[in-house]
Amino acid sequence: MTLTFIFGVWLWGVRGWVWDLVWFVGLVAIIVVYGMLAGVPWPIAVVSSYSMEPTMRVGDFIVLTGASCQSVNVGDVIVYVARNPMWHGNWIIHRLYQKEGNCKLMTWGDNNLAPDQLSGEPPVSDNIVGKVLFTVPYVGVFPLVARPQGVGAEAMAAWFGRLAVFGALVYLFYLYFKAAEPRRGKRAGRAARPRR
Repeated sequence: MTLTFIFGVWLWGVRGWVWDLVWFVGLVAIIVVYGMLAGVPWPIAVVSSYSMEPTMRVGDFIVLTGASCQSVNVGDVIVYVARNPMWHGNWIIHRLYQKEGNCKLMTWGDNNLAPDQLSGEPPVSDNIVGKVLFTVPYVGVFPLVARPQGVGAEAMAAWFGRLAVFGALVYLFYLYFKAAEPRRGKRAGRAARPRR
């Protein structure tokens, strides 16, 4: 038996949830590899407030590319980790409207009345996560749950809790629809034949 034949038989035997799991793991691997290549710790984000409307709406899915305070330009939409005590550790998606000195970035949400720095946020510098590469409207429901919403032990515990609840609900939803599928194979064939 050749390795190709064994792999082919194994692949043919993979059914249902195992194949779905393989696709999911593959998708996560692609996201992680892209993040490493792009220089971003987590290359996806989701708009979770109204501060960037009408440019970006709540639930918009955002793909990031690596950026530093030297590589961004005025007008770019960037993601940074907040240092303001009110939002400390959260990812903020706002537009860069002014660069001061070597590495002091002033940001402003398109729908906000004032720049972030007037509300107590220090100028963005080494806390930049990345720059918005492109946006996919309204596709961001799952990443709102799957992405950690902050830093630290409490944020990670809350993230694991949300992910577990969401995963359980998705699994129950999956089981509901899998149970409704017609059975295949010998057993299903016998059940479909009329009795004499």
